[in-house]
Amino acid sequence: MPRASLLLQEAMTYILNIGDSIRDPLLVLDTKLRVVSANRAFYKTFRSTANETENQQLSDLGNGQWNIPELIALLTKILPNKKPLDDFEISHNFPKIGRRDMLVNARKLFGAGNRNALIILVIEDITERKQAQQAVAVSETRYRRLFEAARDGILLLDSEHGKITEANPFMTELLGYSHEELIGKELWEIGLLKDEEASRDAFRQLKEQGYIRYEDLPLASEGDKKREVEFVSNIYQEGNTQVIQCNIRDVTERKLLEAKVAVEHKRDKKIATVLQRTMLFQPNEDAFSGLSVQTVYSTASNEALVGGDFWDTFAFDHGHVALVCGDVMGHGLSSAVFTTELKHTLRAYIREHVQPSRILQQMNDYLSESNRLFLKGINTEGGDMPVCLSLAIIDRQTGMGTVSVAAMEGPLLIRTNGVTEVLKASGMPLGINMEPKSRYHQVDFQLAVGDTLVMATDGVTEARHGKEFLGDDGLAKLAVKHRHGTLKDMGEAILTGAVDFAHGDLRDDACLVLVRKK
Repeated sequence: MPRASLLLQEAMTYILNIGDSIRDPLLVLDTKLRVVSANRAFYKTFRSTANETENQQLSDLGNGQWNIPELIALLTKILPNKKPLDDFEISHNFPKIGRRDMLVNARKLFGAGNRNALIILVIEDITERKQAQQAVAVSETRYRRLFEAARDGILLLDSEHGKITEANPFMTELLGYSHEELIGKELWEIGLLKDEEASRDAFRQLKEQGYIRYEDLPLASEGDKKREVEFVSNIYQEGNTQVIQCNIRDVTERKLLEAKVAVEHKRDKKIATVLQRTMLFQPNEDAFSGLSVQTVYSTASNEALVGGDFWDTFAFDHGHVALVCGDVMGHGLSSAVFTTELKHTLRAYIREHVQPSRILQQMNDYLSESNRLFLKGINTEGGDMPVCLSLAIIDRQTGMGTVSVAAMEGPLLIRTNGVTEVLKASGMPLGINMEPKSRYHQVDFQLAVGDTLVMATDGVTEARHGKEFLGDDGLAKLAVKHRHGTLKDMGEAILTGAVDFAHGDLRDDACLVLVRKK
């Protein structure tokens, strides 16, 4: 065997031994770009065999995916010019493995002359790397868009010196500085912190805790325009580097709105207080001959301008007394205005009809029609606030009475001997337009001397401890326990008992109307 051929064979054996240990696909080509051999990684990657590969032209492999004129031209220059091929990238849809991105490198490997030379061609699959690079690029683009479009100011600081390294466009809009003027500045230099010492203290705190927050921070921008901002800063790791990010939110408009709302709230509270004095007029206990009357009231929250519960007591036709205990959905000025209107309308109907069920039917028709016209935009007054109410009319001389209710607890009749009776008279809330029309029932009762009628809203009976409610039974026990006291003492003791049952936390307004035959 000629020496050159022997050397070539030895070289091939050496190459293949090394090639099989390489994870990337490898081809050995002769001077005519015919495949002399391939390593195991090539066959595994491209799912081919030696019979399909060896002695084949590179351009004929597979379905011709390597028949790339530019690649072929570069490979043919390797031997005569000794010019290596570096990082030639191809993207192809391979029949057995799908679309892949490949990086090709080639070198002249053997032979003093071109006749016996070989070319070693290494193929690196960079598909996943390119996908990762594209994902990073997309992420960076998305972050940059968010950064630039954010309506909060964003600053990035150097974690070593606390100097600004990046600022988004809104930051320049907020402060009036250009982007170039912001870069390299410390926070105190752009008016975010009071002075250099304050900036140093904040920077030290941030380094120790990793997070700082300031609310209602005054900020003077260019031109001495006063703003108020919320300032939040945190420090995080970005690769091997720590980065400080500061988010600055302009809350000036919100603060102005809060101040305006506070002024309006104060005004509404003053108006509501006047309305409440009129609406919740407390009668003297002996205002009606033959009867003692007392009312007790408590709102669920001190913040409420006026609660949704209400009462009314008044005499009419020289012999009867009307007692009302009600609950309007909602709180505040609008509810107070609506309740005032409701009371005067109710008084008018009571003077027309003595029967409570007829009065409630008339009230329901009136409120339903008002709500309908309001929702249609025909009337400017009205709404959609259902009203729960109990109405009792009592002859103050004989103690004979009649009660009707609209979605309220039935009044309790407490006899002097402690016997109790619930006056059940069902009915829908007022203001709900039902077809056929809602009907209201009434119950007659007799108050003997010393007997007490207790009317209460659900703020009392629904006093809650855990999953347990005070309920009608709990109300009755409290009423019976304190029945021998004055009406005022009895009412206050019932309310205190409900508050104690709820561990001091009534979840709704509470109203009691008590009447006793003298």
